[in-house]
Amino acid sequence: MERRLLLAIALMVGVMILSNVFFPPTERPVAPASADGGQAPETPETATAADELTRLTAEERAAQDVAAVLAEAEETPAAEDVTEETAAAVRESSIVTVRSELYEFRFDTRGARLVGATMLAHRNFAEGGHGGRNVELVRPDDSILAYALTLRGDTVSLGSIAFTASTSTLEVRDGPAELRFEAAVGEVTFDVSYRFHPDDYRIDVSGGLRGLGEVGHVVLVGLGRGIERNEAVPREDRAAMSLVTRSRSGQIAAERLDRLDEGETRPVSGSPFSWAASKSKYWLAAVVVPPEGPGIGGVMLRGVLEEDAAEMQAALPVPAGSAGFEYAAYIGPQDFARLQAVGQELHNVNPVGWRWLRWFTRPFGNLIVAILIWMHESFALAYGWVLILFGVASRIILSPLFHISGRAQMKQMALQPEIKKLQERYKGDPQRLQQEQMKLFREHGVNPLGGCLPMFLPLPILITLFFVFQNTIEFRGVPFLWLPDLSLRDPLFVVPVLMGGSMLLLNWITQRGMQTNAQMKMISYVLPVVFTFFFANFAAGLNLYYTASNIMSLPQQMYLSRERRKAQPPSSRKKE
Repeated sequence: MERRLLLAIALMVGVMILSNVFFPPTERPVAPASADGGQAPETPETATAADELTRLTAEERAAQDVAAVLAEAEETPAAEDVTEETAAAVRESSIVTVRSELYEFRFDTRGARLVGATMLAHRNFAEGGHGGRNVELVRPDDSILAYALTLRGDTVSLGSIAFTASTSTLEVRDGPAELRFEAAVGEVTFDVSYRFHPDDYRIDVSGGLRGLGEVGHVVLVGLGRGIERNEAVPREDRAAMSLVTRSRSGQIAAERLDRLDEGETRPVSGSPFSWAASKSKYWLAAVVVPPEGPGIGGVMLRGVLEEDAAEMQAALPVPAGSAGFEYAAYIGPQDFARLQAVGQELHNVNPVGWRWLRWFTRPFGNLIVAILIWMHESFALAYGWVLILFGVASRIILSPLFHISGRAQMKQMALQPEIKKLQERYKGDPQRLQQEQMKLFREHGVNPLGGCLPMFLPLPILITLFFVFQNTIEFRGVPFLWLPDLSLRDPLFVVPVLMGGSMLLLNWITQRGMQTNAQMKMISYVLPVVFTFFFANFAAGLNLYYTASNIMSLPQQMYLSRERRKAQPPSSRKKE
């Protein structure tokens, strides 16, 4: 779909330019922070979290148990007692359910990990369903917020350790509520607490490893293998599956999950990080650390058998003598306002555009989304009407520039007799012809690009809106008139046809009073047809905006067309 947009833009730009010519109008991974807050010393006894993630396979991690790891540290108290009680710590698991009006989270007591995240306010559109079951973010046989420990050069998963939960069910209604898990192996305990909010998808997480004394370690937090598929267009959903990170320096980078081979490990460069997030088209599972502190020391990807999946882990260094670890988890929709409230630019988790253009499309896209949401909430308008009004308003704002463009074209038309004389005089000397034409333009105060440049100004809005509709959940599943979903194509193709028709009418009016050769005239009539086919597969909301913008342009173009005809000598006026 992005290739279609590029081709459509290239066609549009080409016609704009031709119309003014032919008639005158691999970095190295950084190790996670060590126990003292700096870089982890590379000694035989202590390895960085990233190194451990690379070294250990899934089978090795599953084979280890926490007792063996803790016994490896000779200075750790009660290591022998831990070994004796390992078998008793591993037993059958149970599910703890946390429910609010927004979500239902399900935790497995074995590993204290999230094995289910149901979005109660959103419906799953996969497999042609609209209004069926709720969105589920955790894939079958997968988990999020699964823990492992790195200590003294060894890494072990806590997935087989049975935790004791503070409750079996938790209702989050009138205020924050807390769920606590704890596992004791001898004199060593690992605890983790989750604090939930009734009106938000943010989870405040804290925990620690007790009974080790003054020993630093690293807590590895799993982000699963990828978000479950929930969208009506599987190809777009798969393409959006990625791991996104933000470094402490503010650099945001994304790694697509479908670009790793099975068993391939890839550390993400740029540590320390402020956050790491597993995302799909509209959904997110993120780990966000406080702005103060060492940050996320390392993030690792490991390819699996599934095409659009990869194991993801984030390393949280816990300095020696520290009270433990803390972070915020966000498990839910990519809601712009909610992500902004989390902070540290989490609302920029969506790429919004091609990498080389992202410096512009990301902030401009955020601005457009903020404006559209403001219009929707302030005036209580359906998003369909918001997009129509936005198209009208953008054209009104740009109308002075289009007026300047039209005036510049008329000035160039007035110079056509002089230009033709120069072409006859210097037809054998192109360089001299160009010099004389530029001299003529300067003498009459005409900018040869003045009629062209303003026509490019709507393109940034159009391009940015294309990417905004790719990932903005505010438009997901939103109906308007006969359209079932503004984020998907019009199933009846009515809006693309209206868009093409308005573009054709606009081109016809624009060419009235202009001396146009047959080739350019044909292009101006064929281009709307081509655009209709291109835009037929784009989001209906994008077509709605573009159609409204075109229709709003008609009165101004009619006025400029009349002015151009008046400016022509009577002998050269075209008969309509």
